[in-house]
Amino acid sequence: MTRLISAHLAWMAGQRYSPTSVTDRARALACAHRRLPRGLDDTDSDEITAYLDKPDWSPWTAHTYRAHLAGFYPWAVAEGYLTADPMVAVPRLPNGARRPKPITALELGQALDRSGEPYLTAILLAVGAGLRSSEMAACKREDVTEEFVHVRRGKGGKERFVETCSALWEHVRDLPPGLLLHRPYGRPVTGVWLSSHQREHWVRVGLPQIHWHRLRHTFCTTMLQAGHDALVLRDLMGHASVATTQIYAQPAAEQRHSSR
Repeated sequence: MTRLISAHLAWMAGQRYSPTSVTDRARALACAHRRLPRGLDDTDSDEITAYLDKPDWSPWTAHTYRAHLAGFYPWAVAEGYLTADPMVAVPRLPNGARRPKPITALELGQALDRSGEPYLTAILLAVGAGLRSSEMAACKREDVTEEFVHVRRGKGGKERFVETCSALWEHVRDLPPGLLLHRPYGRPVTGVWLSSHQREHWVRVGLPQIHWHRLRHTFCTTMLQAGHDALVLRDLMGHASVATTQIYAQPAAEQRHSSR
């Protein structure tokens, strides 16, 4: 089955799926293969339905993992690796649309005060420019000017420019050329490393409620609260649809109302 997963990921790469999508698919398939009673290649719809019905999973997580399996099995059947698609009888799941949860000013101050590198720079890239984990890992000093942060390859391979906030510029302007984020002992950071190690960091600094998505949410809601148009924010966030950006509008409106 490891070879089958590898073949599927190679196919995705050949179809020009983004590296982030390939990584997410790999993680989801590996998790399912470990936890399904007989693995990915010898399972049925009942086992998959039970696997997705985890009490500790949010509706969004279950929806996302189902989507990865629904992308894998039709491919496996079409390529002749399997004879039947068990996902046909697996119920569709609500996406549990996530309500954005921007962090507070107090939480941001605590995160900045308590974080060393590479987390300190990552926090500023996320909350100051709305970058995703993979985008932060790929960001170089030469991509940040006093005017703009240049995201060379965002989700879906799209390029974008985000206005540089003063705190981010002050932090990076004197850094040398090259990647901004490095692990201890100098190795480059990857998006997967940032995602998988963040929990340990946030717990260590006493802020377990924070994660990278919340910092990105903070960037978007702050911009909306300041009156920026949702269409503009769609491009700054790298969203495929303005409908995704508009999810952030309600928290921003609530913050404006509460500040009156």
